[in-house]
Amino acid sequence: MNRDATPVLGQLGQLGAQCNLCGSAMPAPGGDGTDVAALACPACASTPARRVMRRVFQALPAGLLAWRRHALEPGRHGVDPAWFGAPAPAGEATADFMAVELDPQGEAIGAALRRLTARGVLYVSGAARDASGSAQDLLQSMTTLLATQGLPCSVIAIDGADPGGAARLPAWLLLREAADAERWRQHLAAWPGAAPMAAGPVPDRFAPLRAELGYWQASGAECAFWWRDDDLIEDSAALRRLAALSQRHQAPVLMAVIPAEADAALTQATADAMPTLVYCQHGWAHVNHEAPGQPSSEFGPGRDPQAAEADLRQGAERLRALFGARFLPVMVPPWNTLAPALAARLPALGLHGLSQYLFQPRGAPLDGLVRVDAHLDIVDWSAGAGVRDPEMLVERLVSILQSSRAGRLGDPLGILTHHRVMADGSWRFVEQLLALTADYSCVRWLDPRTVFAAMPAGEGAPCAA
Repeated sequence: MNRDATPVLGQLGQLGAQCNLCGSAMPAPGGDGTDVAALACPACASTPARRVMRRVFQALPAGLLAWRRHALEPGRHGVDPAWFGAPAPAGEATADFMAVELDPQGEAIGAALRRLTARGVLYVSGAARDASGSAQDLLQSMTTLLATQGLPCSVIAIDGADPGGAARLPAWLLLREAADAERWRQHLAAWPGAAPMAAGPVPDRFAPLRAELGYWQASGAECAFWWRDDDLIEDSAALRRLAALSQRHQAPVLMAVIPAEADAALTQATADAMPTLVYCQHGWAHVNHEAPGQPSSEFGPGRDPQAAEADLRQGAERLRALFGARFLPVMVPPWNTLAPALAARLPALGLHGLSQYLFQPRGAPLDGLVRVDAHLDIVDWSAGAGVRDPEMLVERLVSILQSSRAGRLGDPLGILTHHRVMADGSWRFVEQLLALTADYSCVRWLDPRTVFAAMPAGEGAPCAA
């Protein structure tokens, strides 16, 4: 059943024409050089995008819409809010129906999808395009974009055309519920003169992780994560991006600072604006002292022990002076390597925590030293600080969580990032991981002070909890 009595054209894109919002006659498109993609109705000023949107929703029966709360901005759509249930209250976090315009990176789409309820629907309008391509191409482009963003849903791609002109404008319906998507597709396909369309699911690269976290949730066990970021030297856009992510998702970060390059400007920049960041020591100058052909290390077995201790001592003193109570006396050795003899000396130097990487040998526990490692490095160093395959990262996460669930891993799962070199794909994965874990009450992102809480309090550990 039609949603309103507005005259309906028998074929999308048919020329001659009446506006399908107000019924007024439309001028012949393009005859006077008018851009057909911007052809406005002379009576109601509707745009081609609004008319295509209205045409899509005219094909749907009342029952699909009436119960849905909407979040629509006046004048930016071609549907009648009266078709829906009550509007979603201003500022409310969720809605059943939303509409956005296509954006190249999918950020607006992602933000809207995250606001949708479990059976929510998002309408995405695209810009006018030429005659090349097909509905299947439109489907592929959208599913690729959403898969990259980690946003699983069902997609209906519509190769639409302006009912009041000649412009071709694509549109997409994104539905959280697959059964809803199939019902909507059938109604749209049955409408007389239906536009070409294609439908399909977006692959969920995070599905194995969702399943694993589901086991944790069902068992009632706490699934603990923590976050470490290495190589901090100065304030930067990347640091502010990391701090914003950390604060938004309430996931504190242990920032490993290179003491030789840090100064008071960094202290001032982070003093009040970055409350979820805690700071620790990342060697002294991040300089390799090993012989050619040996694994890189600033504090490896090939270095003079007295010189190494002097660097460690002055690094700790410098960071205490810069950060005060925000300094956590934890040593993160550059390249994650540290000579065992130096590790044993850390407590005497006032450093009571050690964090390396999962694959570094642990050795016997040392008195006065708490070691908690990172387990998953987001950056692909083999590709020159490239982006790791998200599916590989998810597989690794699941494997670590399964080991933890089986009692083979006593530490919280440590995520390792390097904000100074991360590409957009790596940032995107971190944000997707933070957003996904927020859906599970069993997940807790630990404060670094909690992670290293077993460190002894005293002069060498002024902010240990």
